[in-house]
Amino acid sequence: MNNRMLLCTLLSLILLASQVSAQNNDQKDKDDDSCYRKWWRIFQLRGADDVIDGEYDNVIISFREGTRGNCFYGKCLVKKGTLREIYVKFVDGKYEKVEFDVKEDFMIKNGISDPVVAKLKGNREVLNVIFKEKLRPKGNAYEQAPDPDIDDYN
Repeated sequence: MNNRMLLCTLLSLILLASQVSAQNNDQKDKDDDSCYRKWWRIFQLRGADDVIDGEYDNVIISFREGTRGNCFYGKCLVKKGTLREIYVKFVDGKYEKVEFDVKEDFMIKNGISDPVVAKLKGNREVLNVIFKEKLRPKGNAYEQAPDPDIDDYN
């Protein structure tokens, strides 16, 4: 009987430990998400208006390595529905032009460009341009009424 109790207790502890570990891993995965993944999720939920030809001076440029990366402000030029020029913004307000590694049409789908392989400061980078101003607004939701407090109606 003692062996069964000990076995049940041990199994319970193992299950509890695995659940705690899984919750910690889920939280760690959320914390480790790059800014690109966070923006991508928002655009998947809300969608984006079409990006038409023109100059955009308030875009986000995501430099990625796998699922990790950093985001910076920038500007770009769109012609015939494709990215033609990209500039990364410095803190002093100046810009540095990104040199494309490959000359091809980088399309823009749902407010985010195809991955661009480019050179910046002599380093080869993979980046995406995120058109945050094209993000559709949140859908309208009903306003929640508070629960009544019986003392207010006596």
